[in-house]
Parts: sequence; structure tokens; C-alpha cells
Amino acid sequence: MITLVKTSKIFSLLVLAVMFVPFFTVSAGEYSVRPFLIDTSVVPRDVVQETVLLTNEAEFRKYVVYATVNEISVDNEGVIKEFVTPVMTDRTNTVTSWIQVTRGAIDIPPGEQKEVPLTIKIHKDAQPGEYHVFIGFVPGPNRPAAQAIAMKGEGDGVIVKITVEDQRSESMKISAFLVDRFVFRDDSRFIDVEVENRGDIASAPIGEIIFYNSRGAEVTSVSVNDEGLLVQPGEKITLTSQIPVADSIGRFKANVSLKYGGSQQASLFDTAFFYVMPLHLLLLVFGGILLLALFTTLMFKRTFIHDNYDDGAGDEVTMYVREGHDPKPQDHDIDLKNKTE
Repeated sequence: MITLVKTSKIFSLLVLAVMFVPFFTVSAGEYSVRPFLIDTSVVPRDVVQETVLLTNEAEFRKYVVYATVNEISVDNEGVIKEFVTPVMTDRTNTVTSWIQVTRGAIDIPPGEQKEVPLTIKIHKDAQPGEYHVFIGFVPGPNRPAAQAIAMKGEGDGVIVKITVEDQRSESMKISAFLVDRFVFRDDSRFIDVEVENRGDIASAPIGEIIFYNSRGAEVTSVSVNDEGLLVQPGEKITLTSQIPVADSIGRFKANVSLKYGGSQQASLFDTAFFYVMPLHLLLLVFGGILLLALFTTLMFKRTFIHDNYDDGAGDEVTMYVREGHDPKPQDHDIDLKNKTE
């Protein structure tokens, strides 16, 4: 009797062990997940529908599977390097927040298959780039245990590669190219380039302003936006440079040339005309003109208005009077009669 009791207890323990093993271990070839890889290219707001097929090829063992979602990093060969702990910080670049899959227990009876719907819903402000996520379908007694197995890289699942295409555009415009028409003082020797970003990407326009004289010859140039100031989408900024022809006088032309963009470079151009008239040079020129006018006036007077007659006391004026003419003198006439009587 004692022997029989001991034997029955041992048999009962073996039966219990066999019953619980399927919940904790997976035999090779009995359970599989297909496909191995899902590779999709999307744009913001896209919704992608996929199906994952779970197969239980065991004859007597039922599997209870839990879905896990982890962001991963891969090397150049596509091998998983690291599992990233799930976070829900910024949905614009957190790929795990884009995955919709059942989080409940999935029962797969022996010899059956289970289709699991998988939805990839891209955030409306998703940042362009490549994202990798591992969606595990791991047998286990509960979700925390399945999650721990997935984090160790020991669970079966699907690697999903999501490429968010960059559909943003880069577009900038020179709204104004401003310079005073007449440049007299140092505080007016500035030239402004007003730039507006009409695109979707922040950009830093960089270039130069080239100055030409009235003969069309290049005089000098200055750089624009050496600091690399970014112009945000919808923003308008003014880039100010100093005119480097302060000691010159005359008419000048300024050509501005800017480049912007990352992968695709674009150019902006504009032209402005102005006159440089430094105050000290103007005073010098005005003084020279005034001196020249005075000198010319003096020379003119000396040459054309000089009195060539000399009122000497010994000079006589000869007067001729016709004989026999005896006019009646008037009060204002000069009596020329010879009063020798």
C-alpha cells in the first residue's frame, strides 16, 4: 500500500509538470510568428494595416501569447543592438506610440493559427527619418513576464521598419533690400536685407553683398549672416550690414546673393542703387567750388571792368561851337560864350 501511494504521488507530480510546461517554455518548431519583417514608407497622418500570423504546431499544447512593443536600434546589417524601454514623451518621434495592437492574452489552441491585426498610425507631426520597433508575441504566464522575455531578446516577434518621408518644403524670399538713397553720415551707412521664411523648415540664409561703382567695376563686398541666424517657418528677420565705401563719393550699385537649404541649395538675389556723399567730402567740394567762384569773379572784374581813363588836371577837353549860332540858353544849358568883355 505504501509503495502504491508513493507511486501515485510521483505520477501526479509528473502530470502537473507536463501540464504547466507549455505555459513557460516554447519548443523549437512548435510556435512561429510571420512575417519576420515589415518595411513601410509613410508620410504624416498615414494609417497602415498589417496582419501578423501566429501558428501553434504543437499537438497537445496551447499557447497563451502577449504582445509587447519596444523601440529598438539596429546596426547596418539590420541586427538588433538594443531594446529601448517604452516611453510616451513626444508622440512626434516616439514610434511605439504609433503602434496599435491588442494587449490582451491571445490563446492559440494546438494545431491552430491566429491572425492578429496590426495598425500603424503615423502622428500628424511625425518627424522625418527611420524608426525601428520590435513587436513581440511572447508566450508567458502574464504580461510582465512576456515583457521581460522580450527585453532580453529571447521572444518571437516582428521587426517593423518605418520610414517617414520628408515632405516639408524650404522656401525663402527677400522681402526688401533697403538702403538710404543718399548716404551722408556714418549712422546712415547701413544696408538691410529683409528675409521671410515661407517654407516648413527653419533655415539660415548666408551670402554676400557686392558693391559696384558707376562704371560697373566691383569695388568691395561684405558678408551677410556670418552668425548663421535661423529663420523659423513664417518668421521674417532683417540682416544688417555696413556699407564699406564711406570714403568714396558717387553712385553705387549693391547686389545681394544669398543661399539657403539643406539637401537642395537655393539662391536669392536683389539689387539696390544709392549715392555716397560723405559730409566732410561735400564740405570740401563746396568750399572748393566757392573759392573757384570768387577767383573767377575777381579775374572777370579785373579784365573787363578796369577803368582805362585817368582824370589828370592838365588834360583839356576840346569843344567845337558853330559860328553865328546864338541859341537861347536854358537854365540847364551851359553857356559857352566867350565872356572876355
